Amino acid sequence: MGFAVLHIEKGTAGKAGGLGNHIDRKIKVPNADPTLMDWNHTLVQDGNVMKWKNIKEIDKGSLQKRINARIEQGYKGKRAIRKDAVTHLNIILTGSHEEMKTISSNKDFSEWLKDNYHFVCKQYGKENIVDFTLHMDERTPHLHCVVVPLTSDGRLSAKEVMGNRDKMTQLQDDYGNAMQKFNLQRGIKGSKATHDSIKEFYGRLNNALGVDKVQYKNIASEVDYVGITETPPLIGREKWVETQNKAISDTFSKNIGKIKQEATEHIEAYKNDHAKAIMTTYELRQKNKELQQIIKAQDKKLNPEKYTNTEKQTTGKSKGLGY
Repeated sequence: MGFAVLHIEKGTAGKAGGLGNHIDRKIKVPNADPTLMDWNHTLVQDGNVMKWKNIKEIDKGSLQKRINARIEQGYKGKRAIRKDAVTHLNIILTGSHEEMKTISSNKDFSEWLKDNYHFVCKQYGKENIVDFTLHMDERTPHLHCVVVPLTSDGRLSAKEVMGNRDKMTQLQDDYGNAMQKFNLQRGIKGSKATHDSIKEFYGRLNNALGVDKVQYKNIASEVDYVGITETPPLIGREKWVETQNKAISDTFSKNIGKIKQEATEHIEAYKNDHAKAIMTTYELRQKNKELQQIIKAQDKKLNPEKYTNTEKQTTGKSKGLGY
């Protein structure tokens, strides 16, 4: 059984344009396969029903305008909305790669899509959902759901809509329960893991730092010593799952710690190289000034008349000014 993934990112007005362009594929997405873009669909209102439309065949208008329209329609607060206020939540809905590939290739896929839509409608209100789009052109099929965080009494409050840590934990519990029939279970409680693999994380790290290669280890090769068998036991399955989850979580945390350490070392090395470059530039400028002075002194010896005339003119100007 794989894991159900629900990830939320808060966004302000300044971030909506880029997010909308990404969702609607108005910009080039490096990790997307352009030959699969025809499989990307978005859910739109068509009369009294919701229908899936190919994102290439429909113009939804800018995401920012849709967010603004919903706020104008539903906001009942008395205060003006701050410029840095959170205006939308980008919710990514997916699951473990292998399970999602299986789900998306059989008859359960339409039901998975429908259940996800019903889940977010129940959580945030259908009227607050301004975008619900399926991406099939990236590595793992996933949904983008953009929600305007309006409260039931019309206030714009991402803090209240998302809730505290307990409410977020309950949200993950509820989503895991809703996805169980698709062979997806709730992720590890307290884990900071994302749906990216360790190898993909290293790839992003390498690109960001401009390094050729950073060594990584396969997590699967490191959990064997914990005493976990590959096949679940017939008796004590729940205990087996708990032990396995803890082992994966511990190993993942250990690997992330090593990744952060390596990233810090690379960043520090870059800073040191940058500082050295600044010092070298300063030293070269000083040497340049010294060379200019030497050249001038040599020229003065070779062409004294040029400097004598200049000095007389300067002296005359100084006397005329009364110095």
